[in-house]
Amino acid sequence: MTPIQHGISSPHKAPSPPLNAQSRHSGTEFGEEKTTSPSPPSIWQKIYRVLSYTPKRCRYDPANPPKFSIALNLLFAFAGAFTVANLYYNHPILHLLADQFNISNERASLIPTLAQAGYASGLLFLCPLGDVFPRRLYVLALVLFTATV
Repeated sequence: MTPIQHGISSPHKAPSPPLNAQSRHSGTEFGEEKTTSPSPPSIWQKIYRVLSYTPKRCRYDPANPPKFSIALNLLFAFAGAFTVANLYYNHPILHLLADQFNISNERASLIPTLAQAGYASGLLFLCPLGDVFPRRLYVLALVLFTATV
């Protein structure tokens, strides 16, 4: 066993100073000692803690990684297929939309063009943010934004 596992400090590392009364208290300008206590969490910290809570059964455990079953594979396949299919549902009825809204066929062709451009921009700009922000809060924010817009 190493010296650190036995509780012995390493000879190459300087020992940390002991925690004494002076390090727990900060003096004021008049020489009076004032105790510093941690400030209570703000309302925003409480909201963040509630929204970012992950139940224990949903937390990643390296000793027991999630299993990617055939059922989960099929679920992802159908979800991806139906998501992308939404981009193409309007193609067969573009001429009906043009007639109904009294616009030219060229103008009606902007519908699928803008839908596909929006999908591509979401993949380009929103997907990488999943690696930057906590995913649980990010997905919650995206669903809230999508539901309210």
